[in-house]
Amino acid sequence: MTFYRVAVLSTAIGLGLFVTALVRFTQPTIAWSDASILFTLFLLYAVTEFFQLKRKQVIISLSLSVDLLVFLKFGLLPVVLMSQLIIIFARWYQEKKLDLGKTFANGAIFLSASVFAALAFYLTGGSHHAQLSDNFLPLLAYICVHYLINHLVLYLFFRSLKSTQIRSYMLHMKFDLFSTLFATSLGFIVILLYEEDGLQGLWAFGLPLVLCVYVFKLFNDLYRSSALFRNLTSLTSYFSGELATDVMFSRVTCELPKWFDHVECIILVHEGEQLVVRSASEGLSSQSIQALESYLKANPPNPKEQMMKKGLLSGDLNDLGYNTLLVSPFTGTDHHVGYCCLIGTNKSEFDSTTLDATAILANQLTVSYRNAMRYASMEKQSLYDEMTQLPNHRFLERRLSEEMMRMTDAPLSLLLIDLDHFKQINDRYGHLAGNTVLERTARLFEDSVRKSDFVARYGGEEFLILLPGADSRAACRIAETIRQNISAQPFAVSTLEGEQKTIRLTVSIGVATYPDDAVDDQQLLRYADRAMYYGAKRAGRNRVSAYQQDKRKQ
Repeated sequence: MTFYRVAVLSTAIGLGLFVTALVRFTQPTIAWSDASILFTLFLLYAVTEFFQLKRKQVIISLSLSVDLLVFLKFGLLPVVLMSQLIIIFARWYQEKKLDLGKTFANGAIFLSASVFAALAFYLTGGSHHAQLSDNFLPLLAYICVHYLINHLVLYLFFRSLKSTQIRSYMLHMKFDLFSTLFATSLGFIVILLYEEDGLQGLWAFGLPLVLCVYVFKLFNDLYRSSALFRNLTSLTSYFSGELATDVMFSRVTCELPKWFDHVECIILVHEGEQLVVRSASEGLSSQSIQALESYLKANPPNPKEQMMKKGLLSGDLNDLGYNTLLVSPFTGTDHHVGYCCLIGTNKSEFDSTTLDATAILANQLTVSYRNAMRYASMEKQSLYDEMTQLPNHRFLERRLSEEMMRMTDAPLSLLLIDLDHFKQINDRYGHLAGNTVLERTARLFEDSVRKSDFVARYGGEEFLILLPGADSRAACRIAETIRQNISAQPFAVSTLEGEQKTIRLTVSIGVATYPDDAVDDQQLLRYADRAMYYGAKRAGRNRVSAYQQDKRKQ
């Protein structure tokens, strides 16, 4: 059964029984002199609903403490009218807009619970004209049925929305039972005060009730702030020493949504002119991520200030149910700006405390992001050749070892490439010309291989290429393509006298394959080196030689 059908069915049954109860059972007469009392009760009822005590997704409502008196002394009609009016105003006050679907659903729950509870009161002998002492058992029946019907309809609503929420809802039923008992005890006190002192008794109860609700709210806000900053301390202490940005971002998007209800997190970073998603919480769909990206492109956030939006964000985000956005910027450098974004479905979820906590988080992200970028820069300098921007010998050994361990059922070929007569280029045209040739050949090697292949500078004028999944025959074809591309490519260099010259270059390539030729990474390197030296260099250069073809010379 869908959410809409549950709401319609609950409303239809509630209205039918409501009319039946008004016709079948005698209701008390309400006079103009009761207006001040009903207005006072309406105010107390509003206080209990407008300022509910909330802890995570658990809500403590004291409305039943007022509901009992309204029903016992003034009948079913004022209870239903008060509850429906207050639901409408409370929804508008809490969310700054009137969500007709949620309002309709809440109205259906209150209507069904009130009517069924009233029928239980009447059927157990309850009377509006008797005192509390004579209505004790009927009122207990009223309370029990009110609780059961309320949670039955809630269960059907949760089941129609997401079955995964049922377990969480069931855990809260026990807590709500104790809050109902607490509200019931207050309700009995209200009835006794009213029976004894009338309106003065209501005011004697109402003022402490309002103060109690306000004090509980302050305490709850303080507890929430304390929990928020405890979580913040735990999270920042985890990633403050993290040097891998993806791990750090993933931790934030995983943990941050747990601080709130119905909130998701996404981290985006400027890479060039593009705003790229680096991490997102599991609850975010690709459609939601695209909608947020589009919104941020249309409304670029300030890289130096937090941004919080409540209300209609955009058509796409609003259609997906999101109406609250919080963006906290963090920076690595002036050219590396990131944004930690929180999007939620509840306007009241983010407040000044949330802004303070996320601002601290963004500051820590800035420090950690800069440290991670510095580490990445230092690691790149230690693992990459500065001239050609290719991985160096150190990186090569690590990658070769990893590929050997990974390639258990597939071949791994290695090309060792030497630039022919490279020393003559340095001697004749100078080392700057030689550097130009090295940089250009590095790019040609990268352009000649697959994305899965690995190109590195082995040392001096020697380069190495790993070809995962390529057997000896396939590796020789790739090597031949590289040889032809190099020999066909003119290289423009500057001479020592500053003149521009065009030169030609050839390469000698040795090929070895695991596991056909070698059993480990060092042997693979050694055999590729032998194939290049004996099979290509000694044979006249500018050629490709596989180790297997030269095995008799080893």
